[in-house]
Amino acid sequence: MREMRDMIQVRTFFPVPVISQYTTYDNLDFGTVKGFSFEYELRRTGNTSLMANYTIQFAEGTGSDANSQRGLTSRGNLRTLFPLNFDERHRINLNFDYRFLSGNAYTGPEFMGAKILANTGINFQGIAVSGRPYTAQQTPLELSGAQTIGSLNGARKPWTLSVNLRVDKTFAVTKGLDVNVYCRVSNLLDRRNVLAVYPVTGSAEDDGFLASANGQDKLQTIQTSARLVDAYLASYQWRILNPGFFGGPRHIFIGSIVNF
Repeated sequence: MREMRDMIQVRTFFPVPVISQYTTYDNLDFGTVKGFSFEYELRRTGNTSLMANYTIQFAEGTGSDANSQRGLTSRGNLRTLFPLNFDERHRINLNFDYRFLSGNAYTGPEFMGAKILANTGINFQGIAVSGRPYTAQQTPLELSGAQTIGSLNGARKPWTLSVNLRVDKTFAVTKGLDVNVYCRVSNLLDRRNVLAVYPVTGSAEDDGFLASANGQDKLQTIQTSARLVDAYLASYQWRILNPGFFGGPRHIFIGSIVNF
């Protein structure tokens, strides 16, 4: 358990003579992070090793960052605890390694007496994380929303899953000099992990604006002003697919490490 106190948060002072009110920063916020984690480890048995880890966490506080209550402080700061932006309720890690050793410990295939897979290994890493919180909203606007539904950070983004792969082999060049050649693949399944969503729809690909009454009014206004509706719709679709809303695609890295 970790306790956080006196964190910076925006604050509005009122009433103030002449200027009515003013906004500044103060040491106001507090929060707690509570969690539990357990791990299973299979030390290398033959060619195999395995590690699995599960963590459950509750990160709650009065503000996620120094500006999280901006626009809400005209009647005082909120003192209610709610999930913080970085609250990951569930996290599962799995690491599996299968490796052929060298010398008398080698158990792999041989070709004309050569131990072709000596010092060769393959490693899989899987990471599954439950979605972080966000504040749902009711009225769609262009690329955003208005009118909060429920509580602050009361909704959740979808789970993310990433599987990474590494294959490597170590070659002994000379005495005291080894070269490890590897191929590493991140996001092996090329999964499109969602990192952020639009607050009205909860989707990363549709903000709900064009289908709403506000959106239809916008299209009507464009049409009556002799502007091209098709051009607006095309550019809107380009903008709405925000690459920052998604995790990275599959990446392949090939390299070597020299040990001496």
